Amino acid sequence: MRKIIFLLPIFFILLSPVIVSGQFPPVRKIEILYPKDFLNITQGRLTDVPVNINNTGNTTLANLNVTFVTPEGWHSNSKLIKILHPEVDKIVYLNIKPPDEAYGYYNVTLRVFSPLAGMDVRELISTFVHGEKPPEVIVEEGLKKEADDAISKARDSLQKALDMDLNVTSASNVFSQAVDNYNQGNYTEAVFLAGLSYNASEKLIAERPNETSQPRDGEEAPFDYTFVLVLLVFVLLLIAINKYFL
Repeated sequence: MRKIIFLLPIFFILLSPVIVSGQFPPVRKIEILYPKDFLNITQGRLTDVPVNINNTGNTTLANLNVTFVTPEGWHSNSKLIKILHPEVDKIVYLNIKPPDEAYGYYNVTLRVFSPLAGMDVRELISTFVHGEKPPEVIVEEGLKKEADDAISKARDSLQKALDMDLNVTSASNVFSQAVDNYNQGNYTEAVFLAGLSYNASEKLIAERPNETSQPRDGEEAPFDYTFVLVLLVFVLLLIAINKYFL
């Protein structure tokens, strides 16, 4: 209780500026009333968008810049709110124009900032661009890269099988067809054939005979030292028995 009584004067001293002036410290805050979260516009068309800003703080704000942050290739403008008093909202009109080829969902940011007030408020708005859906374009470069990788992989496996003196006739024929299709621009077919060639080569490698058990013609089988080691251990055992037990 004594501690509370002791702290009361300090509390009133800290609060005295607020009591004397009748004001609290300035709070600079705004709320974007519209648009909220979502926006519909049309491709290639300039659209006027009403932007409603409310001053939810307790002090007057000056020189508020209102603008859209859009994807590259879009057009938009900015507006300036010179004065915005507390608990007052103001509507400004911004225009926004997506390019003719834009279609579908995009992220657009509504930005309200004032260097003078030390404010920078951003709100992400999911924007749908209506209009004619552009035709889907096959990404040929990506398919070509996939064919390059498949043929390179098949070539390495085929060379490995050749180095092992395996019969790669079938895998080699399929690989040649893959290369021919690649040169003709048939990248999908090239990927398929290169995959067949790779699988055939890998199967040959996996099923190759055990070289250690079946030497090639003209080569001698490696000498097996297992019997010699067993015999040596047996002789040493007999020597130890004769020396210590007989």
